[in-house]
Amino acid sequence: MLNKRIKFYLVVLALLANSVCSGGQVLAQTSATNTDPGFDPNSILTDDDMFDVYGMGYDYLKHFLQSKGALADLQVRDIDGIEKPAVDIIWRVAQSYKLNPKYLIALLQKEQSLVEDSSPSQRQLDWAAGYAVCDSCSKDDPSIQQYKGFANQMEYAAKQHREKYLMQLLTFGATISGKAVGKAMNVDGQVVIPSNNATAMLYTYTPHLHGNYNLWKIWKRWFSLTYPNGTIVRGLPSDKAYLIQGGQKREFASESVLLSMADPKKILEASDTDLSAYPDGEQVKFPKYSIIRTEQENLYLITSSGKRLIANQKAFRKFGFVEDDVIDATEQNVADLAVLDPITETTSFPQGALLKAAKSSTVWYVENSVKHAIPDIVFVKLYFPGRPIKSVAAKTLDAYTLGDPYQLQAGELVRAKSVPDVYVVEDSRLRPIPSAEIFELMGYKWQNVAIIPDHVLRTYEIGLPLTPASQPSTPAQLTVNQ
Repeated sequence: MLNKRIKFYLVVLALLANSVCSGGQVLAQTSATNTDPGFDPNSILTDDDMFDVYGMGYDYLKHFLQSKGALADLQVRDIDGIEKPAVDIIWRVAQSYKLNPKYLIALLQKEQSLVEDSSPSQRQLDWAAGYAVCDSCSKDDPSIQQYKGFANQMEYAAKQHREKYLMQLLTFGATISGKAVGKAMNVDGQVVIPSNNATAMLYTYTPHLHGNYNLWKIWKRWFSLTYPNGTIVRGLPSDKAYLIQGGQKREFASESVLLSMADPKKILEASDTDLSAYPDGEQVKFPKYSIIRTEQENLYLITSSGKRLIANQKAFRKFGFVEDDVIDATEQNVADLAVLDPITETTSFPQGALLKAAKSSTVWYVENSVKHAIPDIVFVKLYFPGRPIKSVAAKTLDAYTLGDPYQLQAGELVRAKSVPDVYVVEDSRLRPIPSAEIFELMGYKWQNVAIIPDHVLRTYEIGLPLTPASQPSTPAQLTVNQ
């Protein structure tokens, strides 16, 4: 009997959903045209985007709203009858219903443009979250007046998300309108299959593409961080890892390729939604120092900066390359890699080596007969852990061409011994990180900041301060003290 009742309940809900959506909202038939290629209608936001209650702290929420418009400091009546700043109501609702404050303010902007309005009207505030409002009906309808008011709108919209939609998904596998993870549905003539609970809920609250595309655009504009070139970041929940380079995200073809280029402790994490703002670039296909054989029988050594043709089998054998380690590929697979000097029998250390002369404290990195001075032993710890330093005769080192000193790698976090200011390395420059708030917003970890001698850092040009796209401008520069 219970099963029959549940089935009957679901049928009734589905029928109702054909005519109404959240709080009685009539289904709108609008299409999303000219959408950004990063927009995925099957995964508009992730579950964390919607439910991470720690996604934005109170101080940052207030600062963010103040940087955008007038909402933060507007006095509005809460559900307890007491007038409070609107930001306090947003924060209370986020904490009460365990919703991400980022999502709540993006919803306010999507529905009534409230966040970026310098002088919002009472009408905008009264129907702030679009709860119970039909797309084509009157806001003066007597049946919806109980939902009127900023605090009521926030309260009911949050309750609808957490206590109705989410519970329906967890209990019955679908929301009131039949939206479900993995279930195909027709949205404005397009087949959409929600990949997570958040996306199924978004289509229940706003059952058309255009409104959800607008929400995604707001999220992208506000919360998608601008990472420095060379940053390696892992998307959540997809677990895909990318190299940020030239304004694109380049996916690593495998975990082994990733680990050949990155210290796992230094890989940043970001929402897949945030990373969708980056267009896809060429895959990072091969591990560093792998050997590739193409259909033309060309053998290449892959380095961090390009490909080196191995001239012949003598060179192949001389440097200890092993046939079993060769990876078959095509010329097209390596076409995007820069062409570097070929490897011959006379090449010195094609995979690089650390050398030092007897009675000298200077360590050199030698590759392709060019020697680069290691500025400080911390570089060895950072970039050559476990690599031996071989002692050679001074005349052997003298025979190599002198190159530039070995450089800090892109994405490295550094500070001088004498001052606490933290920088991130990008394109051989040091970009100051203006505040601890920005440092943590980017996903950086304090334990990954390398302390470099002052005289070494002074050899680097100082670039522009790191200001993430989602970070509101601050009234004053803040010193990083950590």
